[in-house]
Amino acid sequence: MNKRILSGLVATALTVGTGYALPVSAAEATDDAVQTYVLDDIVVTASRSETAISDVPADVTLISEADIERGNYKSVSDALKGANINVVQKGFAAYPVINGDSRVLVMVDGKKVNWDHLVVSGDTNAVDVDQIAIGDVERIEIVRGPNSALYGERAVSGVINIITKRPTAGKPSGSINLQLGSWGEKRAGVNISGGDGKNSIKVGVAHERRRDFQYKNAYGEKRTFENSDINRTDYNVGFDRILGSDRLRLEFSRHEGDDGYGVSLKNPRTGASSYQGRKNIVDTGYGITYMFGSEKEGEGTFLRFYRNEAKSDGGFNSQYDHHLRRNAFEGQKLWMLGDKNMLIGGFLWSQEKIHEMSGYIPMDASAVTKALFLEDDWQLGRGYSLKLGSRLEHHNDFGTDVTSHISLNKKLNRGTHAYISFGQAVNNPSLKMRYADSPYWVGREDLKQERSHTFTIGADSQITRKWTVSGSLYWSKVKDALRWVNGYTDPMTLVYVRGYYKNVQTEDRRGLELSTRYRADDHWTVRAAYSFAHIDSTDPEKGFLSSNTRPNGYNLGISYTQGKWDADLDLNYVTGRSAARFTDSRYLTLDLGVNYHISKEFKVYLKGINLTDESYESIGVTPSAWTSMGAYAMPSRHFILGGTYNF
Repeated sequence: MNKRILSGLVATALTVGTGYALPVSAAEATDDAVQTYVLDDIVVTASRSETAISDVPADVTLISEADIERGNYKSVSDALKGANINVVQKGFAAYPVINGDSRVLVMVDGKKVNWDHLVVSGDTNAVDVDQIAIGDVERIEIVRGPNSALYGERAVSGVINIITKRPTAGKPSGSINLQLGSWGEKRAGVNISGGDGKNSIKVGVAHERRRDFQYKNAYGEKRTFENSDINRTDYNVGFDRILGSDRLRLEFSRHEGDDGYGVSLKNPRTGASSYQGRKNIVDTGYGITYMFGSEKEGEGTFLRFYRNEAKSDGGFNSQYDHHLRRNAFEGQKLWMLGDKNMLIGGFLWSQEKIHEMSGYIPMDASAVTKALFLEDDWQLGRGYSLKLGSRLEHHNDFGTDVTSHISLNKKLNRGTHAYISFGQAVNNPSLKMRYADSPYWVGREDLKQERSHTFTIGADSQITRKWTVSGSLYWSKVKDALRWVNGYTDPMTLVYVRGYYKNVQTEDRRGLELSTRYRADDHWTVRAAYSFAHIDSTDPEKGFLSSNTRPNGYNLGISYTQGKWDADLDLNYVTGRSAARFTDSRYLTLDLGVNYHISKEFKVYLKGINLTDESYESIGVTPSAWTSMGAYAMPSRHFILGGTYNF
C-alpha cells in the first residue's frame, strides 16, 4: 500500500479513538473600538463547529460585522486589507495571500468558490474575492495554516470563509448605502430582511461603476491605467424556514461584471494596457441546506447541495470565453461521545466541468471528487486539548489521498492560550494546467500534485483588560511545486512554442505574525502588527521573488471615538521586496477614515486611501518583452464619500 495513504489511515484510526471538549461559551465583545481579534469570539471555520478562538490551536483572524460597518469597506478585499491580510490586486480581480502563499481555499458560507481553472490572470490558485458583495457579508473568518484534512485540496496556506448575513425574523429591516469617489466612482447598495416566526427572507442588490483609475509610476509621473474601469452588479436572495427544531435554507447569488481587462501595464510610463478587451463575467450560486436540530450554519448536523457557475468572455487580445460548472453534495454529523468528547464526520461528492474556447480552439474537461473526513477533539484536562483530523479524498485523475493534522492547545487561563500544530495539504494541478490546448498554452497530463506539510507554533494573550498580544511562527515545505514556463518564438524556425506548467521540486517557507492591541481609554485604541515571509525554492527562475509581495510588513493603527465621531488611521510599511522584480523594495501607505453619526440610524463618512500617494505594485514581474517592471501598479491617492442608513 502507498506509504502516504497508509500513514493517513493510521492517523484516521487515531482520530476515531480520541475525543472532545465542549467549547467554552463566549460573551459578545463590547469594545466599540476596532477589534479583529478577541479570545472569547466564536468561529466555525477552524474546526467545522462553533469554537471560541481561545480553544482553537491556530492563528485565527475574525473580521466582525461591526468591523465591516465601521470600516465602510466597499469590497471583501478592502475588508481583508483592513485586517492586515495581504491582498494582490490585478485589474478587475483581487485575491488573498496567506503566509506568503496564494494557495488559499476561499469559501462562502462553507461552500468552495475556487475553480479548477484559471480565473485570475497569472495565478491559477487565485479566485476573485470581490465577486461577493460586501453589503451581504456578516463576518469573515481567516484561519492560517493547512486545512486539507477538514476541507480538501487547495487549503495549503489557509482558509478564508466569507459568511453572509442570515434572513432575520420580525418587521422589515436593513440598510441603504451610497458612495461617491475618485475617478467617477459611484456605488449604491440596498439590503432588506424580515419575516415571521417560521419564515424569513433577505434580498440585496448593489451596483458599482468607476472610470479608469490613476497611478504613480516609478518616475513620479501620474498616469491613467488604461482599460481599468469597472461596472458591476450583485444580487443575493436568501430564505429560511423553521421546521420544528430544524432549519431549511435556500440561497441564491449572482455577480455580473462588465470590466475593462487592463490587468497589467504594457508601458508604465504612458499608462498603455497590455490588453484592450473587456471582461464580461457572470458568477451564479445556488444552495439548499437542511440543518438538523440547529439554527446556525456550521453547528451540528446538516445536508447541503449547491451549484456554482461562472461564465466569462473577452479580456484577452484574441477570442476567449469559458463556462465553468460545479455541482456538490455534502453532509456533516456531530456526535457527542461523553462530556469530553466530540466527533465530527462528513462526506463530499463534487463534480466540476469546464468548457473553454481560446483562439477558437475548444477545450472540455471534467473531474469528480469524493471525500470522507473525521475531526476529533479531546480534552485532556489541566487546560490541554488535542485535535486530530483526517480526510480521505479520491480524485478521478489522481486517485486517493489522505491528509491529516494534529494539534495541541494549552489554555493557561481564560485570557491566554498557546498551541502547536502539524498539518498536511494537497493542491491538485488544475484541469486547465493538464488539458489546455490554445494558441498560447498547452496542457501536460503528467503533472504531479503539490504536497505540503506545515508546523505552526503560536500563542495569544489578553495580558490586561486593555492589552492583547498575538504571535505565531510557521515552517512549511511544498514538494513538486508548480511553475509556469513562458512560451517563446523559436529563432531558428520562427514557430511559437506554447507555454506550460511544470513541477519544480521543492519550496520552503517560513515566517511569523505578531500583533498587539492596546486600548488606552474610552477614546483611543492603538494597534500594531508585523509579518515576515521568507521563501526558498529550487525553481531556477526564482518566480517566488515576484509572488513574495510582503517579505516584511509593518502596520500601525490608531482608532479614536468621541461622541458622534470615530476615526481610524492605518499606516502600512513594506520592505524586503526583490529589486529585480519590483520598481522599489519598499513602500509606505497611509489610509484614514472618519465617520460622523448624525443619528443612531444614519451616518456619513469620508475615507482617504494611499494618502502618501505612493508608487507601488501589488505583485512583481520578471521583466520581458511581454511584461514591464511596474506592470501591476496600484491606485494613487483617492477618496470616498458615503452615507449609510439602517432601518
